[in-house]
Amino acid sequence: MSWEFEDLFNNKRTGDGGFLEEPCFIPVGSMGYRRRTTVSGPRIDAEVFPVFGRQMRGALRRARTGNGTVEAQKKANAERSRIRLIQLVEANFTEQDLSIGLDYDGKTPTPERIDKDLTNFFAKVRRRRRARGLPELKYIVAIGGDEMPAAGYSGKRPHVHVIMNGGIDRDELEQLWGHGHANTHRLQPRDSGLGGIATYFTKQMQDRPPKMGVKRYRPSRNLTQPVRRARDAKMPNSRVRRIAYDFENQAKEIMEKLYPGYVLTETVVKYSDYVPGVYIRCALRKIGGGGL
Repeated sequence: MSWEFEDLFNNKRTGDGGFLEEPCFIPVGSMGYRRRTTVSGPRIDAEVFPVFGRQMRGALRRARTGNGTVEAQKKANAERSRIRLIQLVEANFTEQDLSIGLDYDGKTPTPERIDKDLTNFFAKVRRRRRARGLPELKYIVAIGGDEMPAAGYSGKRPHVHVIMNGGIDRDELEQLWGHGHANTHRLQPRDSGLGGIATYFTKQMQDRPPKMGVKRYRPSRNLTQPVRRARDAKMPNSRVRRIAYDFENQAKEIMEKLYPGYVLTETVVKYSDYVPGVYIRCALRKIGGGGL
Protein backbone atom coordinates (compact mmCIF):
# COMPACT_ATOMS: atom_id res chain seq x y z
CA MET A 1 0.00 0.00 0.00
CA SER A 2 1.09 3.62 -0.39
CA TRP A 3 2.25 3.88 3.19
CA GLU A 4 4.40 6.91 2.36
CA PHE A 5 1.15 8.85 2.17
CA GLU A 6 -0.30 7.21 5.28
CA ASP A 7 2.79 8.23 7.24
CA LEU A 8 2.77 11.76 5.88
CA PHE A 9 -0.85 12.37 6.84
CA ASN A 10 -0.43 10.61 10.20
CA ASN A 11 2.17 13.00 11.60
CA LYS A 12 1.24 15.24 14.51
CA ARG A 13 2.55 18.68 15.31
CA THR A 14 2.03 18.14 19.06
CA GLY A 15 0.98 15.24 21.21
CA ASP A 16 -2.68 16.24 21.17
CA GLY A 17 -3.17 18.21 17.97
CA GLY A 18 -2.20 18.57 14.36
CA PHE A 19 -3.97 15.98 12.27
CA LEU A 20 -7.54 14.77 12.61
CA GLU A 21 -9.25 11.78 11.04
CA GLU A 22 -12.66 13.44 10.94
CA PRO A 23 -12.20 17.24 10.62
CA CYS A 24 -15.18 19.45 9.78
CA PHE A 25 -13.12 21.19 7.08
CA ILE A 26 -10.39 19.63 4.97
CA PRO A 27 -8.15 21.45 2.44
CA VAL A 28 -8.58 19.16 -0.56
CA GLY A 29 -6.61 21.48 -2.85
CA SER A 30 -6.68 21.55 -6.63
CA MET A 31 -4.05 18.90 -7.40
CA GLY A 32 -4.72 15.58 -9.09
CA TYR A 33 -5.43 12.39 -7.16
CA ARG A 34 -4.77 8.70 -7.73
CA ARG A 35 -6.63 5.63 -6.49
CA ARG A 36 -4.77 2.45 -5.55
CA THR A 37 -6.53 -0.89 -5.05
CA THR A 38 -5.41 -3.92 -3.00
CA VAL A 39 -7.49 -7.13 -3.11
CA SER A 40 -7.42 -9.59 -0.19
CA GLY A 41 -9.94 -12.36 -0.75
CA PRO A 42 -13.40 -10.76 -0.37
CA ARG A 43 -11.89 -7.49 0.89
CA ILE A 44 -10.78 -4.47 -1.11
CA ASP A 45 -8.66 -1.63 0.29
CA ALA A 46 -8.85 1.53 -1.80
CA GLU A 47 -6.43 4.38 -1.13
CA VAL A 48 -6.86 7.83 -2.61
CA PHE A 49 -3.84 10.12 -2.40
CA PRO A 50 -2.65 13.41 -3.94
CA VAL A 51 -0.11 13.69 -6.74
CA PHE A 52 2.45 16.30 -5.69
CA GLY A 53 4.52 18.21 -8.22
CA ARG A 54 8.23 18.98 -8.00
CA GLN A 55 7.54 22.31 -6.32
CA MET A 56 6.19 20.41 -3.29
CA ARG A 57 9.26 18.25 -2.68
CA GLY A 58 10.73 20.59 -0.08
CA ALA A 59 7.47 20.83 1.86
CA LEU A 60 7.03 17.06 1.77
CA ARG A 61 10.54 16.49 3.07
CA ARG A 62 10.06 18.96 5.91
CA ALA A 63 6.69 17.45 6.82
CA ARG A 64 8.21 13.97 7.03
CA THR A 65 11.36 14.87 8.95
CA GLY A 66 10.37 17.78 11.15
CA ASN A 67 6.77 17.43 12.17
CA GLY A 68 6.43 13.88 13.43
CA THR A 69 6.69 12.60 16.99
CA VAL A 70 7.75 9.25 18.39
CA GLU A 71 4.19 8.56 19.48
CA ALA A 72 2.80 9.54 16.08
CA GLN A 73 5.23 7.15 14.37
CA LYS A 74 4.32 4.35 16.76
CA LYS A 75 0.66 4.93 16.00
CA ALA A 76 1.33 4.89 12.25
CA ASN A 77 3.35 1.67 12.55
CA ALA A 78 0.61 0.01 14.61
CA GLU A 79 -2.01 0.96 12.03
CA ARG A 80 0.22 -0.32 9.22
CA SER A 81 0.60 -3.63 11.04
CA ARG A 82 -3.14 -3.86 11.68
CA ILE A 83 -4.12 -3.31 8.04
CA ARG A 84 -1.45 -5.72 6.79
CA LEU A 85 -2.65 -8.40 9.21
CA ILE A 86 -6.30 -7.86 8.23
CA GLN A 87 -5.35 -8.30 4.57
CA LEU A 88 -3.46 -11.54 5.26
CA VAL A 89 -6.36 -12.94 7.28
CA GLU A 90 -8.94 -12.01 4.63
CA ALA A 91 -6.81 -13.43 1.81
CA ASN A 92 -6.39 -16.81 3.48
CA PHE A 93 -9.17 -17.64 5.93
CA THR A 94 -12.97 -17.89 6.01
CA GLU A 95 -15.75 -18.83 8.41
CA GLN A 96 -14.71 -22.48 7.89
CA ASP A 97 -11.42 -21.84 9.70
CA LEU A 98 -10.39 -21.55 13.34
CA SER A 99 -9.04 -19.24 16.02
CA ILE A 100 -7.28 -20.98 18.88
CA GLY A 101 -5.89 -19.55 22.13
CA LEU A 102 -3.05 -21.45 23.81
CA ASP A 103 -1.98 -20.94 27.44
CA TYR A 104 0.67 -22.42 29.73
CA ASP A 105 0.34 -24.17 33.08
CA GLY A 106 3.14 -24.12 35.63
CA LYS A 107 6.38 -22.22 35.19
CA THR A 108 6.35 -19.23 32.85
CA PRO A 109 8.04 -20.34 29.60
CA THR A 110 10.95 -18.62 27.88
CA PRO A 111 10.54 -17.31 24.31
CA GLU A 112 12.70 -20.22 23.10
CA ARG A 113 10.40 -22.69 24.83
CA ILE A 114 7.34 -21.12 23.19
CA ASP A 115 8.96 -21.33 19.76
CA LYS A 116 9.84 -24.99 20.28
CA ASP A 117 6.37 -25.86 21.57
CA LEU A 118 4.69 -24.14 18.63
CA THR A 119 6.97 -25.95 16.18
CA ASN A 120 6.00 -29.29 17.74
CA PHE A 121 2.31 -28.37 17.85
CA PHE A 122 2.24 -27.43 14.17
CA ALA A 123 4.15 -30.61 13.27
CA LYS A 124 1.43 -32.69 14.97
CA VAL A 125 -1.30 -30.77 13.16
CA ARG A 126 0.47 -31.23 9.80
CA ARG A 127 0.73 -34.98 10.31
CA ARG A 128 -2.99 -35.22 11.07
CA ARG A 129 -3.87 -33.15 8.02
CA ARG A 130 -1.68 -35.20 5.67
CA ALA A 131 -3.05 -38.47 7.02
CA ARG A 132 -6.59 -37.29 6.23
CA GLY A 133 -5.85 -35.76 2.86
CA LEU A 134 -6.56 -32.21 4.04
CA PRO A 135 -4.98 -29.12 2.45
CA GLU A 136 -1.62 -27.98 3.78
CA LEU A 137 -1.64 -26.21 7.15
CA LYS A 138 -1.83 -22.42 6.98
CA TYR A 139 -1.57 -20.25 10.08
CA ILE A 140 -0.82 -16.87 11.64
CA VAL A 141 0.60 -16.72 15.19
CA ALA A 142 0.65 -13.78 17.60
CA ILE A 143 1.89 -13.79 21.19
CA GLY A 144 0.32 -11.44 23.73
CA GLY A 145 1.18 -10.58 27.31
CA ASP A 146 4.22 -8.92 28.86
CA GLU A 147 7.63 -10.51 28.49
CA MET A 148 8.95 -13.38 30.54
CA PRO A 149 11.18 -13.19 33.66
CA ALA A 150 14.00 -14.82 31.69
CA ALA A 151 14.18 -11.63 29.65
CA GLY A 152 14.19 -9.36 32.69
CA TYR A 153 10.47 -8.63 32.71
CA SER A 154 7.61 -9.51 34.98
CA GLY A 155 3.93 -9.16 34.29
CA LYS A 156 1.25 -11.01 32.37
CA ARG A 157 1.84 -14.59 31.39
CA PRO A 158 2.21 -15.14 27.65
CA HIS A 159 -0.85 -16.09 25.66
CA VAL A 160 -0.51 -17.53 22.17
CA HIS A 161 -3.11 -16.70 19.53
CA VAL A 162 -3.35 -18.77 16.34
CA ILE A 163 -5.53 -18.52 13.25
CA MET A 164 -5.40 -21.71 11.17
CA ASN A 165 -7.35 -23.45 8.45
CA GLY A 166 -10.06 -25.83 9.57
CA GLY A 167 -10.73 -29.50 8.89
CA ILE A 168 -9.69 -31.02 12.22
CA ASP A 169 -12.09 -31.33 15.14
CA ARG A 170 -11.68 -28.54 17.68
CA ASP A 171 -11.46 -30.89 20.67
CA GLU A 172 -8.73 -32.85 18.93
CA LEU A 173 -6.73 -29.70 18.24
CA GLU A 174 -6.93 -28.62 21.86
CA GLN A 175 -5.64 -32.02 23.01
CA LEU A 176 -2.62 -31.70 20.70
CA TRP A 177 -1.35 -28.64 22.58
CA GLY A 178 -0.61 -30.36 25.90
CA HIS A 179 0.98 -27.44 27.79
CA GLY A 180 -2.06 -25.84 29.38
CA HIS A 181 -5.51 -24.57 28.52
CA ALA A 182 -6.52 -24.38 24.85
CA ASN A 183 -9.70 -22.82 23.54
CA THR A 184 -10.83 -23.03 19.91
CA HIS A 185 -13.52 -21.07 18.07
CA ARG A 186 -14.81 -20.97 14.53
CA LEU A 187 -14.00 -17.69 12.77
CA GLN A 188 -17.11 -15.52 12.55
CA PRO A 189 -17.02 -12.73 9.94
CA ARG A 190 -19.03 -9.63 10.73
CA ASP A 191 -20.29 -7.04 8.28
CA SER A 192 -16.74 -5.75 7.97
CA GLY A 193 -15.33 -9.26 7.56
CA LEU A 194 -12.59 -10.82 9.68
CA GLY A 195 -11.03 -7.50 10.62
CA GLY A 196 -12.19 -7.88 14.21
CA ILE A 197 -9.98 -10.89 14.96
CA ALA A 198 -7.01 -9.21 13.27
CA THR A 199 -7.55 -6.04 15.30
CA TYR A 200 -7.72 -8.16 18.48
CA PHE A 201 -4.44 -9.83 17.53
CA THR A 202 -2.84 -6.41 17.00
CA LYS A 203 -4.04 -5.12 20.37
CA GLN A 204 -2.61 -8.16 22.14
CA MET A 205 0.72 -7.77 20.37
CA GLN A 206 1.04 -4.14 21.45
CA ASP A 207 1.55 -5.42 25.01
CA ARG A 208 4.73 -7.12 23.85
CA PRO A 209 7.91 -4.97 24.03
CA PRO A 210 9.75 -5.05 20.68
CA LYS A 211 13.24 -5.38 22.21
CA MET A 212 12.59 -9.09 22.75
CA GLY A 213 13.32 -9.49 19.05
CA VAL A 214 10.10 -11.39 18.45
CA LYS A 215 8.02 -10.48 15.41
CA ARG A 216 4.60 -8.95 16.02
CA TYR A 217 3.04 -11.88 14.21
CA ARG A 218 4.39 -14.90 12.38
CA PRO A 219 2.61 -16.21 9.30
CA SER A 220 3.26 -19.56 7.69
CA ARG A 221 5.23 -19.27 4.45
CA ASN A 222 2.44 -20.65 2.27
CA LEU A 223 -0.05 -17.83 2.82
CA THR A 224 -1.64 -16.17 -0.19
CA GLN A 225 -0.48 -12.56 -0.38
CA PRO A 226 -2.80 -9.58 -0.94
CA VAL A 227 -2.76 -8.45 -4.57
CA ARG A 228 -2.22 -4.82 -5.50
CA ARG A 229 -3.69 -4.05 -8.89
CA ALA A 230 -0.96 -3.28 -11.37
CA ARG A 231 -2.07 0.22 -12.28
CA ASP A 232 -3.37 3.10 -10.23
CA ALA A 233 -6.43 4.96 -11.51
CA LYS A 234 -7.18 8.65 -11.62
CA MET A 235 -9.61 9.99 -9.05
CA PRO A 236 -11.38 13.24 -10.01
CA ASN A 237 -10.78 16.09 -7.60
CA SER A 238 -14.53 16.68 -7.41
CA ARG A 239 -15.11 13.15 -6.05
CA VAL A 240 -12.32 13.53 -3.54
CA ARG A 241 -13.88 16.76 -2.34
CA ARG A 242 -17.30 15.13 -1.93
CA ILE A 243 -15.85 12.27 0.11
CA ALA A 244 -13.67 14.54 2.25
CA TYR A 245 -16.48 16.93 3.14
CA ASP A 246 -19.22 14.33 3.68
CA PHE A 247 -17.61 10.90 3.83
CA GLU A 248 -20.42 9.28 5.81
CA ASN A 249 -22.75 9.63 2.80
CA GLN A 250 -20.70 10.41 -0.28
CA ALA A 251 -18.03 7.75 0.20
CA LYS A 252 -20.60 4.94 0.06
CA GLU A 253 -22.20 6.24 -3.14
CA ILE A 254 -18.91 6.92 -4.92
CA MET A 255 -16.88 3.88 -3.85
CA GLU A 256 -19.63 1.31 -4.39
CA LYS A 257 -20.04 2.60 -7.96
CA LEU A 258 -16.30 2.22 -8.51
CA TYR A 259 -16.37 -1.34 -7.11
CA PRO A 260 -19.64 -3.01 -8.20
CA GLY A 261 -20.64 -6.00 -6.09
CA TYR A 262 -18.89 -4.63 -3.00
CA VAL A 263 -20.23 -2.85 0.09
CA LEU A 264 -18.32 -0.05 1.81
CA THR A 265 -17.46 -0.97 5.41
CA GLU A 266 -14.94 1.68 6.52
CA THR A 267 -13.75 5.15 5.48
CA VAL A 268 -10.89 7.19 6.93
CA VAL A 269 -10.11 10.74 5.74
CA LYS A 270 -6.89 12.42 6.87
CA TYR A 271 -5.36 15.80 6.19
CA SER A 272 -2.20 17.73 7.06
CA ASP A 273 -1.40 21.13 8.52
CA TYR A 274 1.79 21.25 6.45
CA VAL A 275 0.96 20.11 2.93
CA PRO A 276 -2.24 20.49 0.89
CA GLY A 277 -4.52 17.64 -0.02
CA VAL A 278 -6.05 14.67 1.74
CA TYR A 279 -5.44 10.97 2.14
CA ILE A 280 -8.48 8.66 1.99
CA ARG A 281 -8.59 4.96 2.80
CA CYS A 282 -11.72 2.90 2.21
CA ALA A 283 -12.41 -0.77 2.93
CA LEU A 284 -15.06 -2.67 0.98
CA ARG A 285 -16.34 -6.23 1.23
CA LYS A 286 -17.67 -8.44 -1.52
CA ILE A 287 -21.39 -9.15 -1.27
CA GLY A 288 -21.73 -12.79 -0.24
CA GLY A 289 -18.11 -12.86 0.88
CA GLY A 290 -18.84 -13.84 4.47
CA GLY A 291 -20.48 -11.60 7.03
CA LEU A 292 -22.76 -9.98 4.43
